[in-house]
Amino acid sequence: METDYASLLNSTQLEAVTTQDQYVRIIAGAGSGKTRVLTYRIAYLMEKLHVDPHGILAVTFTNKAAQEMKERVIKIIGDSARFLSVSTFHSFCARFLRAEAHHIGFPAGFTIFDEDDVEKLVKNIVVEKGYKKSDPILKTALHYIDSKKTRGQYPEDIDIAHESFADEKMCLEIYARYEAQKQAMLAMDFDDLILVTLHILENFPDVRLKYQRRYTHILIDEYQDTNDVQYRLIKLLVSPEASLCVVGDPDQTIYTWRGANQGIIMNFPKDFEPCHDIILARNYRSTKTILDTANRLIAHNAKRVKKDLYTEADSGDKIIAKRFESAEEEAHYVVNEIIEIAGASWPVDYTKIAVLYRSSYLTRPFEAEFASKGVPYRIFGGLRFYQRKEVKDVLAYFRLLLNPLDDVSFERIVNVPKRSIGDTSVKIIKDEASAAKMSEYEYCANLEKFPDTALPRRVVAALFNLTAKMEMVKKDLKENLEAYSEVLRKFITDIGYFSYIVEDQGVDEDRAGNVNALFDDITHYIKENPESTFDEYLQNLALLTAQDDMNGGNYVSLMTVHVAKGLEFDNVFLIGLNEGSFPSYRSQMEKGDDGLEEERRLAYVAITRAKKKLFMTCNSGYSYTTDSHASPSQFFAEAGVEFPEEPRPKNGGYYGFGNSSYGGRKSGGWKSVGFEDRKKKSFFSDGDAIDPFEPVEEKKEPVRPADNGIRDWRVGDRISHEKFGLGQVVEVIDESIIVVLFENGSKKTLLSSHPMIKRLPRPGAEA
Repeated sequence: METDYASLLNSTQLEAVTTQDQYVRIIAGAGSGKTRVLTYRIAYLMEKLHVDPHGILAVTFTNKAAQEMKERVIKIIGDSARFLSVSTFHSFCARFLRAEAHHIGFPAGFTIFDEDDVEKLVKNIVVEKGYKKSDPILKTALHYIDSKKTRGQYPEDIDIAHESFADEKMCLEIYARYEAQKQAMLAMDFDDLILVTLHILENFPDVRLKYQRRYTHILIDEYQDTNDVQYRLIKLLVSPEASLCVVGDPDQTIYTWRGANQGIIMNFPKDFEPCHDIILARNYRSTKTILDTANRLIAHNAKRVKKDLYTEADSGDKIIAKRFESAEEEAHYVVNEIIEIAGASWPVDYTKIAVLYRSSYLTRPFEAEFASKGVPYRIFGGLRFYQRKEVKDVLAYFRLLLNPLDDVSFERIVNVPKRSIGDTSVKIIKDEASAAKMSEYEYCANLEKFPDTALPRRVVAALFNLTAKMEMVKKDLKENLEAYSEVLRKFITDIGYFSYIVEDQGVDEDRAGNVNALFDDITHYIKENPESTFDEYLQNLALLTAQDDMNGGNYVSLMTVHVAKGLEFDNVFLIGLNEGSFPSYRSQMEKGDDGLEEERRLAYVAITRAKKKLFMTCNSGYSYTTDSHASPSQFFAEAGVEFPEEPRPKNGGYYGFGNSSYGGRKSGGWKSVGFEDRKKKSFFSDGDAIDPFEPVEEKKEPVRPADNGIRDWRVGDRISHEKFGLGQVVEVIDESIIVVLFENGSKKTLLSSHPMIKRLPRPGAEA
């Protein structure tokens, strides 16, 4: 019985499935059924147009998607579909090379190196060049090789007239040696699969003609994610007579940082003429309210194919927008809402709930809140916050400060950041410390007592420097003059850890942000437990991180928006929507308007993951990540999402002049706020008339009794400190922590309740 396509598809989907035009571009909006369209188009080609399955090539971007698509076609038309070629670009090229690699002297059974194999080979070459395996040149060379191959460049294609960065010529030497050794082993890496396929197709016309004759119909999924090298491959495979159908959505191009070129899908009508454009705009996933929000947001992008998603479903629930004074309050609200949503069913169901975010470091307060409330969760696409390398590094330092017998922590940090203390030196330390019956840290802190050590002088000097700094920090912590969060942050900065992780992180990482988030966590703990000590904080943290992951699959899903692409959930919480975080300052600084447009596309993808309810949240808490109090993302205004009326800003500020990013909306907008420390922040105003020079009445909230009896610190207050002398408050981070600039020029972050602090009378006040 033949398939009744008209009854299974809407009119636009049917057009996309049945058109016989040679070149077809299907702009498939989120939730519009693009996989369904691709599947039925393949089935239609075979069932109605009698196309040989051997002549159809369908390309997707994951092996799982390829397998699912093929299985769906088999269910529609039967076993004849088993002869279809449905694969990723890399899988197709691997198959191609098994048959054609002999043209370049490779056997069919050549080896394919994975990432670990590549790193091991490059590491060996680095050692050959006289470096240590742990030297920064290793990661620099790996990144260099990857970036050049993404552009389709081999060593012989590169000519360095002037180095664009230190060690570029050495990286090219390593790259050349890598290619030579890999070829000698008859091996290829993942990039080679496409690049060598291109080489054969370009240089062996008979092979190119064979494959052009074989594939009469080529279909490409997720075309907006195609990179330049993949595009070259498509052009070589498509004969003048072949049909090419591509499916994608320019509004969901969110992978340019790894090579995706949005211009490829945008320029399709120019590259393949005449082009039949079909827009799938009917959404089968989300409510009308959610779609209207997404449409308003993405309309601010210039580089797109205009479309408005619509649905025949109900309007659904209103978008819930919330802003909070801190990330902890934000997390508290979100988790409580999740508990209420999940508890509405029996048994309690967390599977339809997702928390999405721009950067992984934002999960810290949410993980803590989930753990404290006993809510099961799972992080996809990343490690739990406290398991991330940089966080574990810093915590290892902290543990060692309190427990010098902790050899595990010592070995983790002794060469992080790099101090030229290699495996051989660590082995000497272990052996000599054992002979002296001391811990490894104790031994290194007392090396002057062991003049016969076998350690090289440079290692001894590095260890003296490290242990001296750690002993000084121990003293500062013991004196308890500054908030221990600030003492520790200064220490981590002083040893060069921040510089190390900024230089070491990849394009899509924010390792410095993760470390700053850890200090935010410490600051929050101090605020909640003002009488706490540093060791109590670490003990509390140890209990939190020791909890086992819950099994069974009934959990809340936490993931970055990049990971969430292609997924859907009934209830979505889009958190951390703050300027600088989402949209990312880094993306905008690196790519300007293009960077902002990609950030907006990313937010569009996040919004369209929601099927029934969407929550959008932000906070105005102080963060070391941005070194300021955060302000709401411009995406709230662009999406037409308004906050409920809330009190005006705190922190001793006064409203100043500013432009509304609503473009003159009468109901309110974004206002610049000038503070007495001459910094400017952005806040959302309710649209009332504002005197820019009228002091804002500071909101008085109940606070815990302070040791010095002061509850209402303000920027500009003058203080007297028993040890540091006279100073002035330049920042009120929150009710428990203040930043003071002293007359000697030093700047200290202090516990506001510290007994050594006295506030001097304010000008005009009675003595």
